[in-house]
Amino acid sequence: MPTEKMTDLDVTECLQLQLSEVEMLQSMFPSENEFCVDDPSVISDAQSYTDGDTTELPHQISFTLKIHVDDPKCDVEILCQFPLHYPSELPELFARSDILSRQPQKQLNDDLLEHVTSLERGEICIGEAIQWIQDNIAKYVTYSPDAGASSDAFGRTNSKKSKSEENTFSRLWIHSHHIYSKFKRKDILDLGNDSGSLTGFCLPGKPGIICVEGPKDETEELWARIRRWNWKKISCKHREDIPLKDADEERTFDELRKFAGFEEKEFDVRGGPGREYHMDLGLFYKFLEEKQCGFVFKLLLGVEGKFASDQ
Repeated sequence: MPTEKMTDLDVTECLQLQLSEVEMLQSMFPSENEFCVDDPSVISDAQSYTDGDTTELPHQISFTLKIHVDDPKCDVEILCQFPLHYPSELPELFARSDILSRQPQKQLNDDLLEHVTSLERGEICIGEAIQWIQDNIAKYVTYSPDAGASSDAFGRTNSKKSKSEENTFSRLWIHSHHIYSKFKRKDILDLGNDSGSLTGFCLPGKPGIICVEGPKDETEELWARIRRWNWKKISCKHREDIPLKDADEERTFDELRKFAGFEEKEFDVRGGPGREYHMDLGLFYKFLEEKQCGFVFKLLLGVEGKFASDQ
């Protein structure tokens, strides 16, 4: 059920709480290596809005925290972004550490989200999230999701893939109402490049498009992680599953790829009201045609593709 639109007073109160929490975190983590705001000008803009000096809403506050855990001895990096109406809405959080492999880290973030969701809305919660990570991270170092997984000497799990997953190439086409957040854009690129097995692209703006291709299990894991974030609307509009071996031929993952690497794409960025912007969809369609993927344009956007010169 949709929530009612918040009043300007509600927004002001939320921003005041956000600024207070940032100030508290800066005092707890005074070093730049421990606490770093992605764009310090956003803090100034938020302060100007709460002081009544401007009516223009600020961009979302985002920052990175690095905390040290004694047992086990490790550093944990926490990426955080406040939606405009936080703490009435959940913050976006993502924790990662070199001591964790992919599956334990995924489970850590699933459980962190569940914990934060259980807390009372309207109360700041980053301190609580930090404490929860410090108290619970040890269990994920030795995490084993099922009997079909083995653990290495560091407690990292290596889940066994089914034969169909090992022998299937997948390409997912994901449509979002918009992708503006620098935080999300960075995380999408990190997820796409972390495994070394995925290729594709992210098209930010309105609408936002993500294409990811590679081993079936890895594309599905990326999609599972992305769709857990806070979105206005996001869905997988189309997927292609191609067996590496069939009755006629045998192919490799690299032979089936349409893209090299995983990167962010831009096509003649055009501004809109506020922070809105969109791409030249004619150039985007041309890009898809060059990759022999033009057919997905209508599947993604609901209209026939046209080259820029035809519009």
